[in-house]
Amino acid sequence: MMIEDILIKVSGDEKLATKFIGAQSPFPDLRNDLPYFNAVMVVTSRGVMEAKDLSTGEFAPRDPVSGADALLIIRKLKDELRFF
Repeated sequence: MMIEDILIKVSGDEKLATKFIGAQSPFPDLRNDLPYFNAVMVVTSRGVMEAKDLSTGEFAPRDPVSGADALLIIRKLKDELRFF
């Protein structure tokens, strides 16, 4: 959700906060009525984050993020922010 907030503030696109509300979830372990569903969809649609298990498509939103994965996410976010 923090990454979604950063993208909204940097881009100035307030519509990102509700863009995916009501959309069908592509992840089997992520319901579209969860409070963080929109944030997950924003960061995955922009390529900042991806499913934890690509073979099952599970995002695993409540699992911890390893240090290496966190660094990769930060690098992808940095690349995404270059466009603004």
